[in-house]
Amino acid sequence: MPPLRLVLYDPTDDRPVTAWLGARVSPNPDGTSSAAAPGLSPAWYAGTLLHRLTRAADAALGARSWAEALTWATRTAQERRRPIGSLQVWGHGGWGFMLLGKTRLDEGALQPDHALAPLLDAFRAQLTGPEAVVWLRCCSAFGAAEGRRFAVAASRRLGCRVAGHTYIIGPFQSGTHSVRPGQEPSWDPAEGVQHDTQGRPSSARWSGPFEPATVSCLRLGLPDDA
Repeated sequence: MPPLRLVLYDPTDDRPVTAWLGARVSPNPDGTSSAAAPGLSPAWYAGTLLHRLTRAADAALGARSWAEALTWATRTAQERRRPIGSLQVWGHGGWGFMLLGKTRLDEGALQPDHALAPLLDAFRAQLTGPEAVVWLRCCSAFGAAEGRRFAVAASRRLGCRVAGHTYIIGPFQSGTHSVRPGQEPSWDPAEGVQHDTQGRPSSARWSGPFEPATVSCLRLGLPDDA
């Protein structure tokens, strides 16, 4: 049997459609975006359906925390007696972190004394090894210096290829990159980053069709050259 392909999304961003009225979307200083707009959970859920309908995913779940996400992925692999070849996670993020609900995966959460450590260990044991892919489909997690450190730490902790983005993502998802265990980031530290007048990172940039390493939100798998 081939390795499992799993998809997770954050179901907690469920702001009503009426939030579109007077909505203003702007980048924040930590690489996230802010908007008084409808929540993205329905769009992320639609993405999981696309994966299931096209048979690009073997199982999917809306997870309200990283603990729930890791527990489910591990249990699914154990119950089906198949290792995990890929895991996509859709949600919000910023420089050096990704959120599921109110919980955060960042450098601190990857440490051996963190509460998530046993769950990360169990999840890692179910991966196919260095060739497995964990794709964090969120805004800016690999952007700026924080994102570069996070990418390296995540690939080392999980022992597999970890992918993410340097830009704020939407229909276009720019700055799509990955790091394998033992590798250093190959992308420019300034990619996807706005700088202030003194040259300091101030916010993330928006994805676009002509920005570096752009994929569509409809893409089902990570590009080989990411």
